[in-house]
Amino acid sequence: MRFEIKDKINAVKISELRTKLKNFLLANGVDDETASDIELVVSEMLTNVYKHSYKESEGDVLLNAEINEGNLVISIRDFGEKFAPESIKEPNPEVLADHGYGLYIAGQIMDKIEYVLSHETGTEVVLTKYLKKNG
Repeated sequence: MRFEIKDKINAVKISELRTKLKNFLLANGVDDETASDIELVVSEMLTNVYKHSYKESEGDVLLNAEINEGNLVISIRDFGEKFAPESIKEPNPEVLADHGYGLYIAGQIMDKIEYVLSHETGTEVVLTKYLKKNG
C-alpha cells in the first residue's frame, strides 16, 4: 500500500497534505490514535520544511508513505536549503517555548528517523513506525 504526492508547500497546504496522509493511513487499517499521532509528526515536519528550508516561501515537497509487513515508512523530501541535524538541540522542558519541539515530538512518536543529506539540494527525512497488529 503506497501513498505518493508531490505538491507546493505553503501554510495552507500543510493541513491538506497531513489530512490526505491520515486518510490513507485510516483506509489501510491504521488505528485512529496512531494515525493522529503520525499526522501530528508529519505536520511538524512539513512546517519545518516550510519555515526553515523555504524560509516561509512556497516550494516543492514530495510526501511518500508505504505500509509493508507491519511497517510504515514516510519520506518527506524538499528541494530548499539543506538541514543540518547536528545543529538541533533537544528542547529544555524547564523553558516554555512556542517552537522547537517538532523533532522532539517526532522522536517520541516514531520508531526511527533518518536524514538523507546526499541530494544535491534539499533534505529528505525518512520516518519509520512499527505498526501494532489489531486483534
